[in-house]
Amino acid sequence: MTEEAKIASDAHERLLFNLSVVHFLLPALLFNTEILWLIVGLPMLISTGFVVSIMRRAGRRQQPDLIHAHWLLAWRRSRYLLLSYLVSLIVFFTGWLFLMLQPDEVMRGIQLAVVGWFSLLPISLTIVLLLILETASLAQSRQGMMPKQITWWFKA
Repeated sequence: MTEEAKIASDAHERLLFNLSVVHFLLPALLFNTEILWLIVGLPMLISTGFVVSIMRRAGRRQQPDLIHAHWLLAWRRSRYLLLSYLVSLIVFFTGWLFLMLQPDEVMRGIQLAVVGWFSLLPISLTIVLLLILETASLAQSRQGMMPKQITWWFKA
């Protein structure tokens, strides 16, 4: 693996680290706290920090095309993760607003738990999809291959 391929693979390694450690290991460690907003909110906050670091690195144009292309690809895919956060928050808060109309407190708690789990579905599906895509892109970057999804950017 060349030095350029190693630097290009850093983008995908950072995103994969974010997906695996921040979204799998951290919630598993926090699960014992039983504080739902902490189990969900802290990984989202830390993950957003990782995405911002990927965005900043992708914005640097003064790097070789291979490196820049892989950072742009990681940034593009990171945006899907941010979008899944937004969709999940919208689903949760919409359900929460409707559940405030529920007069029975016990039933509201049960229904809120169900809404909470359903609101995590967009994030979960996005993480699984990104794990698959990023693993393939990591292999491409280590071989020094330009990602096909970004090559149009460099033809101009």
